[in-house]
Amino acid sequence: MAARRVCGRGCFFVISGYLITSIIFKECKADNFSLAKFYQRRIARICPAFFTVALATLAGAWFIYSPQDLAFAGAKLAAAALCVVNLAFMLDQNYFQLTPDSTPYLHYWSLSVEEQFYIFFPLFFLLLFKHGRRRLVPWLGGLGVVSYVACILITQWKPVWAFYLLPTRAFELLAGCLLAVQASDSPAAPAARRPPWLSAAGLGLVGLSFWLVHEGPQFPGFWALLPVIGAVGVLVPPGRTAGLGEKFLAAPPLVFVGRMSYSLYLWHWPVFSLVDYQLDLAPEPARLGLKIGLSFLAATLSYRFIEKPARVSLNRPKNRMPAYALALCLLALCVPLGIAVRKANYVNASFRTVAHGGLVFESKNQTGSVVLLGDSNASMYGKTLKEICSELGRKLTVISVYSGTPLPSHDVSDEQLWLDALAVVRREKPDCLILAYRWESKLGGGSGKACFALAVKELKPLVGHLIILNQPPLLPANANRASIRQGARPPFFEVKESQTIRLDANEYLKRFNGGNVSVVDVASHFLSGNGEILFFDGQGRQRFHDATHLSGYGADLVRSELKQAVSESTHVPIVP
Repeated sequence: MAARRVCGRGCFFVISGYLITSIIFKECKADNFSLAKFYQRRIARICPAFFTVALATLAGAWFIYSPQDLAFAGAKLAAAALCVVNLAFMLDQNYFQLTPDSTPYLHYWSLSVEEQFYIFFPLFFLLLFKHGRRRLVPWLGGLGVVSYVACILITQWKPVWAFYLLPTRAFELLAGCLLAVQASDSPAAPAARRPPWLSAAGLGLVGLSFWLVHEGPQFPGFWALLPVIGAVGVLVPPGRTAGLGEKFLAAPPLVFVGRMSYSLYLWHWPVFSLVDYQLDLAPEPARLGLKIGLSFLAATLSYRFIEKPARVSLNRPKNRMPAYALALCLLALCVPLGIAVRKANYVNASFRTVAHGGLVFESKNQTGSVVLLGDSNASMYGKTLKEICSELGRKLTVISVYSGTPLPSHDVSDEQLWLDALAVVRREKPDCLILAYRWESKLGGGSGKACFALAVKELKPLVGHLIILNQPPLLPANANRASIRQGARPPFFEVKESQTIRLDANEYLKRFNGGNVSVVDVASHFLSGNGEILFFDGQGRQRFHDATHLSGYGADLVRSELKQAVSESTHVPIVP
């Protein structure tokens, strides 16, 4: 599957560049090219099915995903609507172990790259055509070479950046653009344009790339050129006699798939993701059959009732303004919706937010205040705690930051985060401060425990009640949906070494129990008497998001302890 994805995108970019440039070049030569008309065509071609699938995907995620995965899906919906989801995936620091079945908008990255390209390319092409038509081929070829060299170099440094960025993938689009210009401007007779064997050789090269090219630290790099050359070979204008490649591609099943390729591309990935997420215990043949069937059914209906009629209607000259208005309305719907879903289902601050006072959630008839402090192991309780504070009429201030360590530290960034977080606590003087970290990591090393002891010493006088949540068990490598689909089944047990470190950290936390400090035993909710990790809840939902984080369902198991701690914390401390 990985090889098909990476090679398919290269072929798609070549085809896209070839078709779009052929149209632009033809209209430029006829002196009737218009940017307004060009973007009207793009809207008519892309937007209706694009946003239909995007919204349907979010609806499916709403019913199937855990709150945290739903939050990430909402964020990616907003990024996809703005055509920057490639940058969003690139900047995801892989802090959470995101899996293909929890990233239903992953395939939108290539559409973002394509649309970013077509924001600039038409105007660039038009200016070059008018003021330097003879330099079209050198310019397109030169830019393609620069992009390919950049792709090779950046792959050695940051392969994820090379994979997602437009400048490192532009050579694939430019290869199709260059072919379109040469084919359209060539004075050669059609019979001399391509030998009959070239299309078959191109198909063979594309097929070979599916076998040789794989996702990994060496992709895209040098290997990305292989499917590009193959696609160019297939697209070179044919002679009078159709070659083997043309005959193969003209087969009715392939023509049918080609006609629906855009809708099929849009639907296949969310269908595959949602089915795999929901039915991870089902056998592979059943899941595969369901995924293929649903993908083709959804794509057929989408093509017949959305893509095709919308393209015809929105391309009419009189409908130019309605087309633009539709695009703006869909943007105005999807971007705020995605952001709202993200904020509602995952509560986490950023370094900047903490520096400006944290995320603040006011409540009606407020009778107290609560602060949530820590790293991602604190943020995983954020949604549950926000609901509790709303019920109890407490103001909630969130200063937990995933990938951050708001504890005293010699590291400059962490030390500043700690100082900013401490300033928030000093200002709020909360009735209740809830503290959670990935303790087996934070308390390790020579200074970890000393830094934490210093943090508690500084926080205790500032709060009414300091609640420390200990660390839940750490999942073994095979306790995830992908492994379960491959046959792994409970019972799951912690790796002995990890368990020892975690238990040592949790035992250390008990030393602080007393006075206005309470240590809550979260871990016991997720372990049976024999040490088995309780992976599923009573409804078959996973209690864990990944190896080190609880899911929203898992965090809800601690709701009663959190609610009791918040409700009993009413004393506002006086700073000495």
